[in-house]
Amino acid sequence: MSNVDWEEVKRLAADFQKAQLSSTLQKLSERNCIEIITTLVENKLLDIIFTNDGKEYVTSQHLGKEIKDELYIHGGKISLVDLAQILNVNLSQITKIVTEIEKHNKGLKVILGQLIDKSYISKIAEEINDKLVQHGCINVAELTLTYNLPSDFLLSVVEKELGKIIHAIQDSQDPKIFYTESFIARNKAKIKGALSAITKPTPLSAILGQCGVPERIFFSILDSLQEVKQVPGVVTGKQSGNSIYIPIIYSKSQNEWVENFYKQNGYLEYDALTRLGISDPSGFVKRHFPNENMVFLKSVAVGTVVTDQVDANIEEVIATGSFIDLYPLLPSVFSDEDAELVIKLATKKIRVNVHIFAKTVIVSEAFLQTLTKSLETVAEQKTRDMVASGRWIQSIAENKLKSKSADLILESKVNKKEERRKKATIGKAGGGSQGRETKTKSTKKKYLQGKMQENDSDQDETRQTAVGRGEITVITIEEVKTEVMKDENVAVIEEMADELACYLQPKLNKFALTLAEQLAQSNKTTNLSEISKRLNILITNIRIFDKGIKHLDKADQAPLTKYLLKSLGIDFVTSIFKLAAQQNMLQVAENLTTETRQRLLLELPADVKEPLTVIHKTVMGDSVEDFLNNVDRAMAACCLVLKKYDKKKERPQVHAHREALLEELNATQDPALTLHLVTSVLFTAVTQNALHMSGRHVTTVLAFLQQQLEPNTMSTLSTYHDLVLNLLSAYNKAGRIC
Repeated sequence: MSNVDWEEVKRLAADFQKAQLSSTLQKLSERNCIEIITTLVENKLLDIIFTNDGKEYVTSQHLGKEIKDELYIHGGKISLVDLAQILNVNLSQITKIVTEIEKHNKGLKVILGQLIDKSYISKIAEEINDKLVQHGCINVAELTLTYNLPSDFLLSVVEKELGKIIHAIQDSQDPKIFYTESFIARNKAKIKGALSAITKPTPLSAILGQCGVPERIFFSILDSLQEVKQVPGVVTGKQSGNSIYIPIIYSKSQNEWVENFYKQNGYLEYDALTRLGISDPSGFVKRHFPNENMVFLKSVAVGTVVTDQVDANIEEVIATGSFIDLYPLLPSVFSDEDAELVIKLATKKIRVNVHIFAKTVIVSEAFLQTLTKSLETVAEQKTRDMVASGRWIQSIAENKLKSKSADLILESKVNKKEERRKKATIGKAGGGSQGRETKTKSTKKKYLQGKMQENDSDQDETRQTAVGRGEITVITIEEVKTEVMKDENVAVIEEMADELACYLQPKLNKFALTLAEQLAQSNKTTNLSEISKRLNILITNIRIFDKGIKHLDKADQAPLTKYLLKSLGIDFVTSIFKLAAQQNMLQVAENLTTETRQRLLLELPADVKEPLTVIHKTVMGDSVEDFLNNVDRAMAACCLVLKKYDKKKERPQVHAHREALLEELNATQDPALTLHLVTSVLFTAVTQNALHMSGRHVTTVLAFLQQQLEPNTMSTLSTYHDLVLNLLSAYNKAGRIC
């Protein structure tokens, strides 16, 4: 600048100072100033901001300058509310100016109504770094309480200043947590030392409590140590407080124990492995013995030592035809289910048929066959006694009655069921043409439920009825068990004896039933032949005696005919009725009366009942001819054949009858019987026919012989007849007196 110019500046400054020091001749009043400013503002010639009291005003540029000055004075952070109070300006105006400042100055930010500059952010970063150095760990959530700023903003500040002002490591699991490297190294050393000192399985929760390491970094440090193989053990389970740390030294001793125990015993018990700290025993065994042929049972894992022993015992049983209880031979730790399973697996590998009783007793087929044969002898003897004593027929009859009773019960149940269904149908559709249909919508489920219950009850009743239709029991389970228990070796195992009895009884009973049917059929055939022969002889005798009766006067024939039917005829009817009852498995008394025969007729089948009813009526009549005409049908109904009457054999039979009478006459000393026999012999000699009579008919026959015999002979007979009558009369009187 030249000297002339500088002189000009000095002169102007002097004039300016002079003007300032000089007094004004004319002044504006306060009111005029207000009016002038108001007019300028209204005409938009002046942009100013009034204070809250209206006594002062300021331009936007000056207000912005004052805001920055206050921000600097307050250390780079000030609340907008505080600015409004300090500058005595409305908050809205402050907010507006701050927004404009924030747009043009990136170093300033408004956070939660607070104006913050770069210097404050740097200050925060330095303070955070100091806290990290002091504590080794910070949490952004805790910093929000200290600085009254949002966690997201503070997190962005920390992340932005990492490696610059803040020297820390961000947690991989929780990004709001930061650690110093020294903090991580210190805790890693604690964890590594603790894990190295442990010699038995220990929960991680106990390790955490002992080390004092924050749980949130414990697992990340543990993972990093495991990656570099600096952890002398393994962690089982998920990463939680329930996980367990197992040292390698413990695993080594554990494996040695398992291997030694397996080599000595050939099996491993799951409970023992669990007590060693193995949480998955079966999985551990599979991993530890991959090449062993192990069988995994419910409570133990079995090797080839035990299975080979079981196989050898089974083969010995088959070879010797005996039995053996394998349970005492197995290790004591085996449960019943383990023993049963290992035996089943062993028997599957053997092609020869063996049986398992009492779950663990192996019985060979040869032993069962021998035992069955010995028991068949007992069953055979019992069956023969049963058939011989008649209890077999009685059992069949009783079983048949039970079956009939069961059928009647079942039939009544079915009828009741049909009635219920009919009632249900009537109730649903209405009764008759005038009935109204009932509503069933609301009761549909109940109806179906009742129907299901009805069907179930019907099925139960059918099952209960079917129980009465079982086969006849010739030999019981108790009897079989008694015979089986005679073997001392079997008697030791009572449960085996029970199962053997249950197993053998159906076979033995079936054998006994078959034998009983054969014996009964054989006896039936023999008896049928004997009965047929005896009945044919009876019919022949009736024919011969009927021919003899016809030699008498007609007036005298009727009593003898009735006597013949009620004696020999009744014998025939009794025999034929008993045979019919036996053939139809009906139980009858030994002595059949007229009433019992009538009751028996009601139980016989129709094809048997009809001819026997006719023969029953004729034998109660007075015609031998009617009786003989119906004999053939009656015998045919019982599978008998009436032989054709041979007249050529009549004479020898009459002669044989006469000889029998003479033999009896020679042997007797009874006067009445002597008269009876003499009269019969004389009738046969006179007529060449036999006569069947009682003592009451002697007088009638003597009257017939009076015309056929010589007078002297007849006189002798008459005298003897009178003497016999007197003797009998005297006996009767003596009996009454006594």
